[in-house]
Amino acid sequence: MNENFFQFYKETFAVSVVELWYLGMRKKSTARTKPQRVHLHAYERLLAICAEIQKGDYPSKAALAGLRDVERTPRTIQRDLQALRRLKAPLAYSRKAKGFYFTDPDWRLPKINLTKGELLSFFTAERILRRLGNTTEVRLARDAVRSLAALLPEEVEVDLEALESAISFAPEPALDASPDILRKLTEAAAHQQTLHIEYYSQHSNKQSERDVDVLKVYNHLGEWYAVCYDHLRGETRDFHAGRISALSKTRRVFKPPKNWDAEKYLRSGFGMFRGGKAVEVAIEFDAYQARYARERTYHPTQKNKELGNGRLQVTFQTTEAALEQVARWLMQYGSHAKAVAPEKLRKLVAYEIEVMRVMYTNH
Repeated sequence: MNENFFQFYKETFAVSVVELWYLGMRKKSTARTKPQRVHLHAYERLLAICAEIQKGDYPSKAALAGLRDVERTPRTIQRDLQALRRLKAPLAYSRKAKGFYFTDPDWRLPKINLTKGELLSFFTAERILRRLGNTTEVRLARDAVRSLAALLPEEVEVDLEALESAISFAPEPALDASPDILRKLTEAAAHQQTLHIEYYSQHSNKQSERDVDVLKVYNHLGEWYAVCYDHLRGETRDFHAGRISALSKTRRVFKPPKNWDAEKYLRSGFGMFRGGKAVEVAIEFDAYQARYARERTYHPTQKNKELGNGRLQVTFQTTEAALEQVARWLMQYGSHAKAVAPEKLRKLVAYEIEVMRVMYTNH
């Protein structure tokens, strides 16, 4: 199976992805002139150069050439700087500082436009890799998929850490999502096209149809979600891509809601659970579990506080609707972790403990 997959990988990516289009570097098309193609590694090198210039330290050609992800000579780095100028980069040279800078600090390197086939190849490869072992071929393919993830539209976010671990070990069974569904969701998000979807809700145990505006395609712990404005409910909701049985274009376009901030939206919940009023969660780990808790970040808003005797208090911001998921997460630590706040979380944990006590007492 691994040999078959490696052949699939080579056929899928060797032509269509390894050499990608540079957005903006295409020559003016003529009947006889083919567009210029640039290797993926060149794009990654330009990303590293841009990141260094954007620091504002006025790097010289020698400094740029010596970057770990660049490794060029000062002479050949000139070609990369010329490529940036062709991409309309606001690149300038300071004689006083003897280095380069951007006159517009907010300028960013244009994203690569992946074709329909390339998008489908990415999602298909991600799906297959989760089912294979940790062979040399699979590790090479995994690294390629991780690199390609950086080229996806900004409306698509991949949990690269989960992608890497899930590829070899598949820690939890994931609800599969069709690569073609994922491709269509990605295109709808990138082009701001309203979709009509058929969706099965686990919460209501019902199949429904609705129009949605795809704002973000998001990978969490190896599972794919579409964050959408739901026309049926009149609010932003999360839809598991694996529960979308069918979708079609509506020929309508949309604009994201005012003040839409994907990072803020995702940060508000716990995992993919969110909704309701904002609450602050406080968890106390005993000295044993605190040793492990100090190594981990459970939430983007997390703050740690040492309590003495080796204990640790972890606090983070989430929402009321996420507390049930917080309770389930907390209970995996048993007596080594205690819910301190809010009171609703304490009651949820206490209720589950009592139900389990009765369940295990009355055989």
